[in-house]
Amino acid sequence: MGKKYQHWTARTDRKVGSLADIKAAIFEGRNFSPIDKLEYGDHGLIAIADRVVEAIRANKRIALYADYDVDGTMSCVSWIWFFQAIGFTNFLPYIPCRFKEGYGVNLGAVKKLIDEDGAQLIITMDTGITANEEAAYCKSRGVDFLCTDHHKIQPEKMPDCLLLNPKRHDDPIYQELCGCGITFVLLRRVAEKLDKKLGNTWGDLLALAGMATICDVVPLNAVNHRLAHQGIQALLRSERPIFSRLREACSLFDDLDESDVGFRLGPRINAVGRLEHAEIVVKAFLEEEAGPLVQKMETCNTQRKAIQETIVKQALAEAEKYKDAPVLFLGGDWHPGVVGIAASRIAETFWKPTWLFGRKDGIAKGSARSIAGFDVTDAMGAAKDLFTKFGGHRAAGGFTFPLDKEEEIRARLTEFAAAQRAAAPGLWESSLKYDFVVDPETLGAGFADAVLGLRPFGHGFEEPCFRMRATVDRVQHMKDKATGLNKHTALHLKGPDEKPVKVLFFGDVLDTKLIDSDVEVLFRVQKKKFRGVPEVSYLGVDYGLNP
Repeated sequence: MGKKYQHWTARTDRKVGSLADIKAAIFEGRNFSPIDKLEYGDHGLIAIADRVVEAIRANKRIALYADYDVDGTMSCVSWIWFFQAIGFTNFLPYIPCRFKEGYGVNLGAVKKLIDEDGAQLIITMDTGITANEEAAYCKSRGVDFLCTDHHKIQPEKMPDCLLLNPKRHDDPIYQELCGCGITFVLLRRVAEKLDKKLGNTWGDLLALAGMATICDVVPLNAVNHRLAHQGIQALLRSERPIFSRLREACSLFDDLDESDVGFRLGPRINAVGRLEHAEIVVKAFLEEEAGPLVQKMETCNTQRKAIQETIVKQALAEAEKYKDAPVLFLGGDWHPGVVGIAASRIAETFWKPTWLFGRKDGIAKGSARSIAGFDVTDAMGAAKDLFTKFGGHRAAGGFTFPLDKEEEIRARLTEFAAAQRAAAPGLWESSLKYDFVVDPETLGAGFADAVLGLRPFGHGFEEPCFRMRATVDRVQHMKDKATGLNKHTALHLKGPDEKPVKVLFFGDVLDTKLIDSDVEVLFRVQKKKFRGVPEVSYLGVDYGLNP
C-alpha cells in the first residue's frame, strides 16, 4: 500500500464528524474501556503479603533480588523507599551482574545472600519464575523464597514457593502488569495489613511503577494505561532529588509525557545495567545528591548509542545471508547488554522475529525481539533442551546457550517459524494499523488536544495514526547540518481555504515529482513547546500515490 508498509488496515470504519467523536472512535478501534480503580483481588497476593508482614514484624533479614533493567531496578527502589517510609532497616538489595551472572536468579548469589549476608527471606522482583533450583535450595535451608515476577510461566521450571505473578490472574487486563506494577500492588496490600500511612511516598512509588510500565513495553491495556497515566503525573509532582535530576538531565519540565519517559528517561536508566552494574541505578535513586550518578547514566547512555549503531550495522549485513529464512538468529562479537535494542531495529527492518547474541568463551548471551502475532518464548520453547536458560514475553526475551548448539538452535527456530508462516503468511508482511480517515478540514483547532488528551500511548495502546487524502502543493527538504545533504522532508498538502497542511517526514527524502500528485498519507499528531509556545506538528509515517 505505502512506501514502507505493505498493508494499511483501519481499526474502525466509524465516521468522525466532530471532535467529540474522536475519543469514541479511538477507543472503539482498540476495543479499549478505561477503568476507574485498580482492583487486583487475591490471586496469590494475600498469602505473599502475609509472609512479608510476618517477616517485617519479626525483624527478619530480607534480601531484595531484582533484575537489572528499569522494571527490576525500579521494583527494588520501590521496596527500599517503602521500607524507609515504615522505618524498617533490616534489608539488603541485590542486583545481579548482567555479564557475570546472566539472565534470571543465580544460585551462587542466593547462597551468598544466605550464607554470608544472613538473609532469612528472599523476595525476587521482575525475575524468578524459572528459579526452581534456587527456591529448592532456600527451602532446604529454611529460608523463605517469595517470587514476584510477570514473565511467562514455564510449568516445568516454576519454583515451589509462594508466587505472585499476574499471568495467574483470572482477568486478562491484570495479566499484563509489569514487575514494578505487581510490586506496587503488593506494597499497597502490605501497608494496609501493617496499617501504615505513607503520605507522599505513595506518589513516588506510583511514579516508579508508571516509569517501569512504559519502559518495559508491556501492553497499555486499561490497567496499565491508568498506572502509566497516574505515574507520569506523580513523576511531575515528586520532589525526590533523583526525579528532579533526571528531568534536568533530559531538559524535561512541565510538558513531560510517555515518549519522554520511554525514549529519554528510560534509556539513561537502562544504559547503566547494559554496560556496567545496575546497582549504580539503585544508588542514584537513594542519594540526596544524585548529580554525579545521573551524569554516570548520561555517559553510559552515550556509549550505549555508539555500541548499538555498530551492532545494527553489522547485523544488517549479517541478516542478508538469511534473507529467505522466516527468522533471524544472528551472532557476533557484540555487547550482550545492547543486543536487545539492536534486535528491535533488525526485526522492524526485515519484519522477522530476531535473535541477536554476543559470542564469548564458548557461550552465547542475547536477546530476542518479535513481530506482531509471533511469540518468541514459544519459539525458544521448541528448542528448550538446547538453551541453557531462556525466558521473557511474547514480544521479547533473553537467553543463553553453548556455542556448539548455535546451528541446531537456528534450525529449530527456523522450523518452528516456517510452520507458523505456512499457516499465517500475513504475519511476515509489514503492516500498520491506522485509526480512521480524516479530511484536511478536520485538522483544525482542538483536533490535537482531543487526540493527545488520551495519552499515554505505547505498546497495546499505540499512538493514534490517521489516514488522509490530499494533493501535494509543495515538497520542502531540510538539510543535515553536518553533511549539508537533504535529510528530512515536509509535504505541504492542499487544505481548506488554500491553507496548506504540513506533514513532516523525518529521515526521509521524498521526490519533488510528488508536487500536484494525489497522495494518501499516514500521520500522527504531536504537540510540543517551542520557545515556550505550544506547537502542533503532523508527523508522516508512510505515504502512497492514489491509483
